Amino acid sequence: MRKHSALWLAGVVSLSLLVQMAILTAGDAVAGGKRGIPGSASGNYAAQYEEAILQGVKLSDVFQLNDTMTTPFGPAYANIWTEDTNFLACNPPQGREFSYALCYYSGPNEATGITSDNPPLPCTLSPDGKVANCTCYKLSSGLVPLQVPYFVDIHAILNQEIYDETVEACGREGERCAPTTSITAPVCDAINTGQLIPGADLVSVFSPVKKLDYAIGATLCSGPGSVYAGCMTAPCTDRGETDANGAPLVDCSCPLFEGPFEIGQEAPQNMPPLDCDLGPDNIWSAAHNPITNNPIDPVPPPNTCIPDAPPDAGCPLFPDGIFSSFDPSSAVCQAVCEAYKSPDQDGVQLGYACDSTLCTTLGLGQDLPLTATMVERFGLMGEACSGVQNLDGLDLIAEVETLAGCSCCASQLCGCAESDINDLTDGRIFNFNQEQRAVGITPQCDINGTLCGSP
Repeated sequence: MRKHSALWLAGVVSLSLLVQMAILTAGDAVAGGKRGIPGSASGNYAAQYEEAILQGVKLSDVFQLNDTMTTPFGPAYANIWTEDTNFLACNPPQGREFSYALCYYSGPNEATGITSDNPPLPCTLSPDGKVANCTCYKLSSGLVPLQVPYFVDIHAILNQEIYDETVEACGREGERCAPTTSITAPVCDAINTGQLIPGADLVSVFSPVKKLDYAIGATLCSGPGSVYAGCMTAPCTDRGETDANGAPLVDCSCPLFEGPFEIGQEAPQNMPPLDCDLGPDNIWSAAHNPITNNPIDPVPPPNTCIPDAPPDAGCPLFPDGIFSSFDPSSAVCQAVCEAYKSPDQDGVQLGYACDSTLCTTLGLGQDLPLTATMVERFGLMGEACSGVQNLDGLDLIAEVETLAGCSCCASQLCGCAESDINDLTDGRIFNFNQEQRAVGITPQCDINGTLCGSP
C-alpha cells in the first residue's frame, strides 16, 4: 500500500476550499480502492500545495501544516498520545460566545452510545479518499458553560508554528502547562482567538462532557489496512445544522492515517462489539495510545483534579473531603461573593443558578450511569447557565475552586450568605432542583444541603 502525506488550506483561501481540505498525495491513490492514506511525514510538499491548491499564494502567507513526526509513532494528524501530560487543559475565553467541535464519537452512519438521543455522527470519505468529512458535536458557551475546560493533544497540533510555540512553552510532552501547572498553553490562546486554522469557523478538540452518553472504554483496532481519521485540531465549518433534537452539529475535515487505533467507546452492554471496519465509505474518528492502547481520557496530575469537569477528572462537590481555608472577610472572598450576588439584566444571579445545576448534570456526585438522557442533561445545564459567560468575576471563581480542589463550590468556600440570593434566583434554583430530580439527577441540595432554593 502506497503512503501519502497531507497539507492543508486555510486563511486567505475561500472557506469552501478550506472545507475540501485537499490532502496532497506523494504518489498514486490506493489501487482499486477509494482511500489515499497519509503515512510518512518526510518530503517537501510545499510546492505541490501551492501549485495545486493555493494557486500562487505563498504557503507562508497562510500557515504551515505540521507534518513533522511529533512522536516516533506518527505525525500530528496521527493523533498519538503517550502520557497524561500530553493533554493540555484550555479554558474558553470569558465574556463572549465561543464554540469548539467534538469529533471523538464520529464514524458510522448510525448513532452509537448508550442514550437514545445520541445523534448519528458519520465520518464519510471524500470522493478522492484523502480526507474524512465528519459530522461532529458543536459545543458552545450557550450549551456548555465557559468554566468547563476543553483539551488539546500536544502531539496533534496541526499548525506548525503554534505547535513549535507550544512545545517551547510547555515541553515536548506538555508537562509544563495546565493542567499540570497553571501556565496556559499557546495553543489554547490560538484556538480562543481563531488563529489556529485561519478561516475555519471552529476547530475540533476533546471534551469529556459527552462521555456519560457513551459506553466508557475502548475498542482496539489493528491489523493491515487499519485506517482512521485524526480529527484533533482539524478545521470545521458551521452550516447551522442540528440533530433531531435541535442540538447543533458541524462539519469537520479530518486527515487519514494508517495504523492501529482505539475507538473511544465500547459497545453498549449486551450488544455486539463495535466494528472497526465501517465499509468503503465511512471511517472512525479515533486516536492511538501505543503505550497502553487506551482511549483518550485526560486526567489531571496525581492528587489533583479539574474544577467543573465531569468524572473522573472533575473535582468533587463541596464538602466531600474539602475543608475551606478561605477567609470570608478576605478581599478575594468579598470579590467572589460580589460576583455571585450580581444579577443579570433579568435579575437572576447566574453564579448561584449555574452552580446549582452545572456540576450535577455533568455527573459529579451522581451514581453512574445516569438515567437522564443527553438532551435532558444539556437542556438543564444550558437553561441554568445561559449568560454565565458574561459574569464579572468568573475567572476569580475558577481560581478559587482550583486552589481548593472542588467544583461549583466557590460560594460555599467563601461563605457567601444564602440570604444574598434574591427571591427570583431562589425560585429558579428550586425549580432546577425539581427538574433534576425528575430525570434522576441528585442536586447539590440533596448532597450537601446548599443551593436548595425555595418555591
